[in-house]
Amino acid sequence: MRIFRPEIETALKIMGIAALISLILLPVTWGYEQRQQARNWQNIACAYRIKEVARKTPMIATVEHRRDACVTLARLGLDLDLPR
Repeated sequence: MRIFRPEIETALKIMGIAALISLILLPVTWGYEQRQQARNWQNIACAYRIKEVARKTPMIATVEHRRDACVTLARLGLDLDLPR
């Protein structure tokens, strides 16, 4: 006993599959975006830490700054203290 015509059932199956795929992909993309934002904020915090250290010790001000401020901070041995 069929409720819908075959073409409507096919359309509903396709819509159901699309909904399941979107229910999987949306949280993954949201998590990826959150991770990127967290990295950006961490990089900003490291850049501020480098500026703070450079203000206190002018000889560090000549150090070249790379794209990733946390790597530069770690290279100087002044890791950012992150709460666990």
